[in-house]
Amino acid sequence: MSALAVFIIFIVCIIISIPIGISLLIATVLPGAFDPSFTAGGTYVIRSMLGGIDSFPLLAVPMFVLSGTIMAKGGISKKLFDVFSYFLGGFTAGLPCAVIVTCLFFGAISGSGPATVAAVGSMTIPILTGLGYDKGFAAAVVAVAGGLGVIIPPSIPFIMYGTASGESVSELFIAGIIPGILISLLLMVYAYGYCKKNGEDREKIDGVVANLKKKGFWKVFKESFFAVLTPVIILGCIYSGAASYRGGRYFRFLCPFGKCSYLQNIKAP
Repeated sequence: MSALAVFIIFIVCIIISIPIGISLLIATVLPGAFDPSFTAGGTYVIRSMLGGIDSFPLLAVPMFVLSGTIMAKGGISKKLFDVFSYFLGGFTAGLPCAVIVTCLFFGAISGSGPATVAAVGSMTIPILTGLGYDKGFAAAVVAVAGGLGVIIPPSIPFIMYGTASGESVSELFIAGIIPGILISLLLMVYAYGYCKKNGEDREKIDGVVANLKKKGFWKVFKESFFAVLTPVIILGCIYSGAASYRGGRYFRFLCPFGKCSYLQNIKAP
């Protein structure tokens, strides 16, 4: 009967449009409030919730979401797009290919496909459509290339899978590098074929590229240097161990605030 009560409460919550996560919480806790013998009491649920989030690998998920938000608001997607457009804009399908490479790099920053699509798409889709590309083509390129954020490391789904299955997250990251690059190359081949078949407004495109060329390579590179270097910093910290417990233990000797009680209590597993 208790299982049936949980199921009924959950269905009722869904019918009245309560979000699924909250519906699951209500269906789990509410029966225990009226029946003390019910297995999932309030204390048990709270203990389980706190135990579930007490995971060092899962700490990376909100941090990647935060880094993606900071980079998106800080205009890093525009800087990435500019530097790749400088080199690729003069070729057939150069700007769509620049969008794909931008998604590849931004995916290595945020670790999330939706975050990559939102950050890069909001900036590049108006640019592509303004240069004469079909709106459906521009949206499709960004939507598919944004999915590279799930494959190219670091990836939030890889972290979740590795935590749940016990697999090495670092090895999952390494396994995603080659597939992510291959997918991006295939997307570039498709974009090239599409532009060859349907044509491009080279006059408008050459005007945009000319404006970048006027700035000069070093100015464009200087403005985009840290944007391009961000994935190297993130992945370097992961693979070097600086983002782990052990890295935190050694960091206290280099940090000017290394004598604080929090850093002193960090221990390597």
